[in-house]
Amino acid sequence: MKVRPLRMLTLCLMVVFSLVFPVQAQDETVQYEFAESSRSIMRAGQDQTLEMLVQQIYPDYKDLWPRLEQEIRARNPHAFNQYTGRIIPGERVQLVTIKVIRKSRVLNLHVVGTVTKVEGYATATDKSGTDRRLVDNADLYQGDRLTTDKDSTLKVTMIDDAEILLKQDSSLRLTEYNLKSGFEAGSSSILDLIKGGLRKITGSIGANPLSVYRFHTGVMTIGVRGTDYVVKLCAENDCKVASGRNDSDARLHVVVLDGLIPLQDEEGTVGELIMGQYAVATSTTKVIVNDDVPVYGLLNSEEQEIYNKAHSSSSSEKKSIWPWILGGALFGL
Repeated sequence: MKVRPLRMLTLCLMVVFSLVFPVQAQDETVQYEFAESSRSIMRAGQDQTLEMLVQQIYPDYKDLWPRLEQEIRARNPHAFNQYTGRIIPGERVQLVTIKVIRKSRVLNLHVVGTVTKVEGYATATDKSGTDRRLVDNADLYQGDRLTTDKDSTLKVTMIDDAEILLKQDSSLRLTEYNLKSGFEAGSSSILDLIKGGLRKITGSIGANPLSVYRFHTGVMTIGVRGTDYVVKLCAENDCKVASGRNDSDARLHVVVLDGLIPLQDEEGTVGELIMGQYAVATSTTKVIVNDDVPVYGLLNSEEQEIYNKAHSSSSSEKKSIWPWILGGALFGL
């Protein structure tokens, strides 16, 4: 079958339009309300617990079980022993009816990345505050806040082929991510580290000097020149414990595994770290470059091996190139 030139042009325009403009999609949110029910349970069994009761009566609402337990307990204070909290055998327990409220809204979705691998439990919170659990191959959108729990990691690939490994107990916001055709001026990557740490291998946006690349940590702002680096907000020098950017004990630990990164403090002073260098900073103390092994908990085994090789190969060339370096040891901060 022959395709007419006009039809071919139309098809091409449709493809271009879908790539350039954000996707509009219907997003359905579900809310639940509890109302009084005429149903009741008479003579609760001797060994029956509230947890057992809720699971038997509401088997299809597993996510609501904790809320249902609270609601039933609040509506029936007479039915529970004030010392043990258990149901009093033979008492009348008033149940609740679940009302499901569905709301739809139109979202302008700008896909900026894809989940490569999830280990454990991780979520994304969109700009409206709605949470969704992340799974392998899930899309990520501009404005999403990514969060891992204490036993989870999240690996994502961005639209410019940059890779991010979000570490345990961490949170990162994809504040702005735009990739222009041909990677000319106008492309941008702006990320905000809210808590914990990550490893970032930069993509085409970070490699192009005409693009905007900023990584905010609350302590320092990191630029990039085609690099592989690890950053983490830690409780002082204990990187087994993740800190939030506004915590009083937060210290930023930075290791460059490949390439070079410029850093800037709130006063605008700029310094650089090269491959194999390690630095630490607080909101009130300038960065100190230190030749010792990074503190425990900052690097995983793979990152530590890369750092050791980079540190060894460049030890003869490394210098403190910060224009405002303070003297002293790392743990003297």
